[in-house]
Amino acid sequence: MVMFERWEKILKYLEENKEAEVQELMDAFNISRSTVRRDLIEMEKKALVKRTRGGVEIAKYRSEGKEIIEKIFGENKEAKIKIAKKAASLIKDDDFIFIDSGSTCYYLIDYIASKNVTVVTNGIMHIQKLIEKDIDTYVLGGYAKKERNLIMSEDVESKIGMMNFDISFLGTMGVDSIGGFKTNLMDDVKLKKAVIKASKSCYVLADASKFNVRKFYTYAKLEDLPVITDSKTDFDDESLKVILA
Repeated sequence: MVMFERWEKILKYLEENKEAEVQELMDAFNISRSTVRRDLIEMEKKALVKRTRGGVEIAKYRSEGKEIIEKIFGENKEAKIKIAKKAASLIKDDDFIFIDSGSTCYYLIDYIASKNVTVVTNGIMHIQKLIEKDIDTYVLGGYAKKERNLIMSEDVESKIGMMNFDISFLGTMGVDSIGGFKTNLMDDVKLKKAVIKASKSCYVLADASKFNVRKFYTYAKLEDLPVITDSKTDFDDESLKVILA
């Protein structure tokens, strides 16, 4: 089993059990003590887990459910709204749109009701707001990850592959000059890659706090997508196309 596969299995195990002893992980995945310890050290560096005496627990932000969602949605709210308004200005009447589950994408919904658009989303909180705004909405079916406000599906690639979006908006957990646009969820990578492929145009929405932040998975290279952000940053990479809100 390669490292990335082990990490994904460990994360899934912790999502179900919240915590585990080193010996427990050794037995569950048939790996050595040294391998488990090495993996946990690296995973903690990437804020995926928190090591404890003799074991590990899932990182706090992954286990707090509704409270952490509310915290995330409230962080840098003014910047997110500014970005959302700029993103909305790119939308045309009758567009078929994908809106990602991210918090900045959530605020975008407030500014598109007058454009007679059709929206596909995987955001749990997004669905309620879209309905309240009387916007035609399709929801990707699957299982709900309430702690991250999203709906995921094992066959998401085939579902998205049958759709065609005029414009799409994606969130990101980090923008890294080495890796590109980042997330901590493998299923999220699959969804985002499928959306990019199915879209005529696609934009990443990211406030300044997301730059120079490294996460485990890359879903797109910097040169692949333009990013809409709220202010100039010290992020130095000529391959990234920046649109200032």
